[in-house]
Amino acid sequence: MARFMAVKGELAAVRCPCSYIVLLVTLALACSFGGCAWSPVEPYVGRVPAHQNLYVVASGWHTEIGIPADALSGPVASLRNALPDARYFVFGWGQRDYYMARQPGLGDLVGAAIPARSVVLVIPLEQAPTVFFARASVLTIAVSQEGIARLSQFLWDYLETDFQHLPRRVGDGPYAGSSFYASGGTYSLANTCNTWTAEALRVTGLPVSATGVVFARQVVDQVRGLAVQQQ
Repeated sequence: MARFMAVKGELAAVRCPCSYIVLLVTLALACSFGGCAWSPVEPYVGRVPAHQNLYVVASGWHTEIGIPADALSGPVASLRNALPDARYFVFGWGQRDYYMARQPGLGDLVGAAIPARSVVLVIPLEQAPTVFFARASVLTIAVSQEGIARLSQFLWDYLETDFQHLPRRVGDGPYAGSSFYASGGTYSLANTCNTWTAEALRVTGLPVSATGVVFARQVVDQVRGLAVQQQ
């Protein structure tokens, strides 16, 4: 893995299938094809005070989730060993072929509309997501450290590992220092990048629902309302 970070001003246009298949998704919804993410982790249900910030990054139709590097726990914290200068990690998830395509074409677009294999994008940052993604919408929401531990396990369970039990890297990401990793989850119109983000938030103990979530706005509206309540 490359030992350098993404820096301010390198806001690449991440291509998420959901940003180009809105019509297909709308048709699917019209057929009652509701979103439902696969979750390998039970949500945190305790009432420990929430003192740890998470970041929800929304750019166009795509969402990602940012976490302070020192808050990660369990096996996924091994990312810190490869990228010790990272102060934050941003995680995104999407359909493998389309998400990784440099110049996606019609074939990639059609492929993104059917159930397919997926990847996790990991972006290491030296700056807070609110700074690096200044041209996107970034929401900050507080959760408990116990909730972060559930999220850490959730992220790890979505990653496929190699013979050394490390995340299996499959390519360079669109940002400096970012990488794509193989994922065991299945991308579909019922389980988009935004469904995944909503489920990731839900396992932290936040009252966020992933049911029926397809678009970024459905995640953003829920998180924005919770952030207002926390003020």
